[in-house]
Amino acid sequence: MISLYLVIMIFGLSQGEIVPSYTLIVREYMPAKEAGARVGFVMMATIMGMALGGWLSGVIYDLSGSYMLAFVNGIVWNGMNIAIVLWLISRSRPRMPNTALA
Repeated sequence: MISLYLVIMIFGLSQGEIVPSYTLIVREYMPAKEAGARVGFVMMATIMGMALGGWLSGVIYDLSGSYMLAFVNGIVWNGMNIAIVLWLISRSRPRMPNTALA
């Protein structure tokens, strides 16, 4: 039971740092004129993922009687997220700083 509280604490503390960084990442690697729509899409996908992830973990627990498969499910989805991020970063370049103002 203590380990579950530890996981919850780590998740809560780290989530507070991750979500605000989405805006910065989108703005850095995507065209400025599309930033609003892309940030909105990223936030929508984040919220849907959190909602469906909690529900799906409950379904997995109900079917299997254990959270082990729910954790595996979460790890697989996070692996897919990392793969998507790496793919996006590999095909884009960050904005060049405006040195004319310096």
